[in-house]
Amino acid sequence: MTILFYILGYLAVAGFFCMAYLKIRSYMAASPLHVRWELYPVPHEGAQKAAYGGSFMEEKDWWTKPRHISHWGDIKGILTEVLFLHATFEHNLKLWVRTYPFHVGMYMLMGGTIIVLCAVIAQIFGLNPQGGVMIFVGNVINAVVLVGALCIVIGGIGLIERRRNDEGLRRYSTPEHYFNLGVFVAFGVLGLAAWAVAPSYFELARTFIYNLLTFNFAPQTSTLFSLHLLLGFFLLIWIPMTNMGHLIMKYFMYHDIRWGDEPTNYSEKNKQKILEALKFNVTWSAKHISGDGTPRTWVDVATTNPTEKKED
Repeated sequence: MTILFYILGYLAVAGFFCMAYLKIRSYMAASPLHVRWELYPVPHEGAQKAAYGGSFMEEKDWWTKPRHISHWGDIKGILTEVLFLHATFEHNLKLWVRTYPFHVGMYMLMGGTIIVLCAVIAQIFGLNPQGGVMIFVGNVINAVVLVGALCIVIGGIGLIERRRNDEGLRRYSTPEHYFNLGVFVAFGVLGLAAWAVAPSYFELARTFIYNLLTFNFAPQTSTLFSLHLLLGFFLLIWIPMTNMGHLIMKYFMYHDIRWGDEPTNYSEKNKQKILEALKFNVTWSAKHISGDGTPRTWVDVATTNPTEKKED
């Protein structure tokens, strides 16, 4: 059983990256050319234009000039949304006070895992596991896990309550939404229980990751920590397959969809997508488009005058 436990850990990590890769690849392959809604300001316009919602298209003869994109503006915009959920705060404060603690808790546990991983790697390369640096890191991780798990539990319960009592959210909430939040709450509760019972949560986490990296399949010393990890393994594989997958799709949702304003004449890729889309068939049947229900390509639709009278 001990070996199986570690095998599940390897599979969970590999599964997360594989599922994330497949989700991103399927999005890139199937995503159509987006219709621009002229949603400004766009951060990559730079601070001067973004300040008032301007666009490079307001410049005279913009199509004859090279584009200047502020990548720092994109990075700043994405980080502001990811770290602070700025749009939710601005447009739905009641939801923000519930979802922000939930997200902060996830960020803290993810960041804590990365810190423990770095500490283990340093230990493998000779850092004293009982030295002052490791003790300091351990104190930080123990505090981070406590606060992070509490935030997940409080935020998760708050989000479930919000979905049940808000008429708008309840209408669009599915059993999957409640299940996902419930699993995260259970994950947080088990983390709190393991933290409360064990002398040091950091030591449990560091020992497990050290064993995982060195293929030392030693038995776990805490049942609660083992259950906490098993639920974590499940979440690693489950997240990319559900609506929680926005965790790994945030960049594309903003950079590619919300902020994608590249003109067609600047992009050979967009030109090709348009040519492919024009070959799609439509079977509309309506007088205002002169459609009789027979399949016609978009080229036919675009080049036909619906008001033109047909000769008898």
